[in-house]
Amino acid sequence: MLSGSAITVVSPLPAPWDELNYEAFMARPGGCLVNDGRSSRVYRFDDPETTCFLKRYRYRKIHWRHCWEKSQVVREYENLEKIRQAGLGCRTIEILAFGERRRFRALLDAFILSRAVPDGVRLSLFLTDPTADNRAAVVEKLVAFGERVIESRLAITDLFFRNLVAVPETVELYLLDVQHCSYNRRRAAGKSWPQFWADCELFLTPEEKEFAATRLEKVLPEPFTALAERARAFIPKEERRRRQELELADR
Repeated sequence: MLSGSAITVVSPLPAPWDELNYEAFMARPGGCLVNDGRSSRVYRFDDPETTCFLKRYRYRKIHWRHCWEKSQVVREYENLEKIRQAGLGCRTIEILAFGERRRFRALLDAFILSRAVPDGVRLSLFLTDPTADNRAAVVEKLVAFGERVIESRLAITDLFFRNLVAVPETVELYLLDVQHCSYNRRRAAGKSWPQFWADCELFLTPEEKEFAATRLEKVLPEPFTALAERARAFIPKEERRRRQELELADR
């Protein structure tokens, strides 16, 4: 027996999303797969009015935790709001709607719909081109964001470049996916900062890495070598995700 599905509309929905119910959100065909994760997939829909990204979560197993915890889409929306209010020099994407379906409280599936950032490109894809326009300015903005994250004591999970969108022309950054965000310096030092530096190692040139290390070292409450050591644990997985992202982008 289903206990129901629900859609929360955050901003006015463009056509044709404004006429869809929950089941239609989860089943709409025609989207281009841009990210394939363990429990979620992200699709791009280019409609006449606007371009949107739809992330669908499907839970293969029903776990008791899903009965009492907030769903990932609710956490994602709330954490993006927290980031926006923190003033880290990084904007957040516009969430249009999110929804979830439960059976006896247990989550079955969920979605979150966001509007595409105009002229935006995934930062991890942008940085694959060492000659991209305004690259130096984007890297400087990225490092400044890293500095503010460290100074803020915010612990942000998945602080990887694939979760950031760059607008090279205006040198703006947008954060698009945050599953956890809390003021916890120990957790930040153990995950958020090393995740950020792991991608610096993977995507930045030697000169850019030296620039970033010099800037970050000034605000770290510990030796930079400790950060670099912890970052090594995240590099193998991120290398795999980078290969997968490039394969999807080439389709």
